[in-house]
Amino acid sequence: MAKDPLLQHVKRLQKGQMDAFDELYHQTKTSVYYTILAILKDPSLSEDIMQETYLKALEKIQQFKPNYLFVTWLTTIAKNMAINEYNRRKKEVSVDLDEQEYLLPSSPDDSYKEAMIREMMVHLSEDERMIVLYHIVENYKFKDIAKMLDKPLGTVTWSYQNALQKLRKKAKEGEIDEK
Repeated sequence: MAKDPLLQHVKRLQKGQMDAFDELYHQTKTSVYYTILAILKDPSLSEDIMQETYLKALEKIQQFKPNYLFVTWLTTIAKNMAINEYNRRKKEVSVDLDEQEYLLPSSPDDSYKEAMIREMMVHLSEDERMIVLYHIVENYKFKDIAKMLDKPLGTVTWSYQNALQKLRKKAKEGEIDEK
């Protein structure tokens, strides 16, 4: 196997010499970024995952063994993190814009919108209220809501869908005023 040109920097980093990180980053950033971008197809998200990759690599730097090239080890971390993110996003339920409009119709009168939200929320459980408000009103993604509420992603998406069904049923029964 060829000698790893980054090995001297890795050894310095393993000894706690953080200035070695700059050279490692400079030498590997392109490979890491494009590894992630190839999976996620989103430049902004790829940059976020790239930062997380380097943080994880720093955290695990003592576990690196020079059996492989450092860039191979690092891009493997990047690939795994990108795949995990891709899979998490695949599980997210996207909101149909018509559905969002149904729940929060356009109105120049914000007080009407607030009253409508309050009226709808009385029909939901505490968790359902939080999930609907976070997702529709605050525009949080389901994975972020799951973290905030310390609940599994599947539970959050199921609760959201359940809440929408309740609200549709109440609207059909005339229990929610649709101006």
